[in-house]
Amino acid sequence: MDIASGLLAAGSFGLFVIGLHAWTDGLATTLAVALLGAGYTFATRARSWPVLPWITVGSAIVVLARIAWEPTIVGAGNLSTTPVFNALLPGYGIPALLLVASAYLLRASSATRVRNLLQALASLFVLLTLAILVRHAMNGGVLDSSVPTLAEQSIYTLLAIGASGIFMTLDTKSPSPVFRYGGMALGALSMLSVLSAHLAGLNPYFSGELLGRIPVFDLLFIGYLLPGVAYAGLAWYARDKRPWPYVAALAVGGAVLAFAWASLSVRRFWQGENVADWKGFLQGETYTYSVVWLVLGVSLLVAGSRFDAKSIRIASAVLVFIAVLKVFLIDMSNLEGFLRALSFIGLGGVLIGIGLFYQRILSNTGNGGRADAGAATIGPDEGTSRA
Repeated sequence: MDIASGLLAAGSFGLFVIGLHAWTDGLATTLAVALLGAGYTFATRARSWPVLPWITVGSAIVVLARIAWEPTIVGAGNLSTTPVFNALLPGYGIPALLLVASAYLLRASSATRVRNLLQALASLFVLLTLAILVRHAMNGGVLDSSVPTLAEQSIYTLLAIGASGIFMTLDTKSPSPVFRYGGMALGALSMLSVLSAHLAGLNPYFSGELLGRIPVFDLLFIGYLLPGVAYAGLAWYARDKRPWPYVAALAVGGAVLAFAWASLSVRRFWQGENVADWKGFLQGETYTYSVVWLVLGVSLLVAGSRFDAKSIRIASAVLVFIAVLKVFLIDMSNLEGFLRALSFIGLGGVLIGIGLFYQRILSNTGNGGRADAGAATIGPDEGTSRA
């Protein structure tokens, strides 16, 4: 391809964009720019000009600029409050689909840079589409800069976890640094959101947000239990696809969320749907934390041994250690009479059980090793006798 052909393609796109901005507005302009840009990638079927996919990249940047200028696409006053089925769905979704199609069309292209860039832009637009639709639906059709609720933030976390898993699947089928590092980045960002939002800023213990009237299937379910299960599933899926520190971080993230869910569920049981910190602690509540933490620690130990997951066993040890500290530092000073004695007796029984559990594991390992050694010794003797 010569320089004149490249200038012709780029110049035609520029003129079309200027004309579209002059003749159309809002949703029509956004969709027209996206369609026009994708058309240049589709044109590579007829002309193998290297500049054509780059024009698609340029059109995606133009669409991003329009979205940044007016996130509602059609103006806040014209945006319908109907969830999902409003101007945001085509305004964000159609450019996303066109970029996905363009990236798929170039999946076998030797132009690595533009192919990876299109994959990244397609992924970005898909996530933007899902996020903006959630924001619109959770805020009564209004897009603003207010802090999201825990339920809304939980949906974003679940979307990031799901996208990370999808990226891993795509990377196994069509290896790409965008899928590999983009998926890991999404997993890391979701873990940062858990630390900053789920455990701190939006935690109902600090915010005072009501959990809902229905036990179990309440704000704690979507805010802690579902993301915790999702992290555990992602860690299990990633164990042979991603580096061990990343997999371990996912597993620990799931364990932390499970710990938060169990603890806040205990508080809900004793305090009702308002678990704010100003309400203080009851003696029965204080004792129940010790029981639940020890049960959770033992459950993680069994799961870690069952699935041979070192990260889960480490999380179990940390949780049991925290429970031990609580019994000695808090239960001793706050519990009285029967509950204090029961706390120490229960702790002692659990620690003895954990010791016996590890003794059994080490014993089985030792027997297996001796059996293997015996087999190795018998083998040569049998060979000698046969000789």
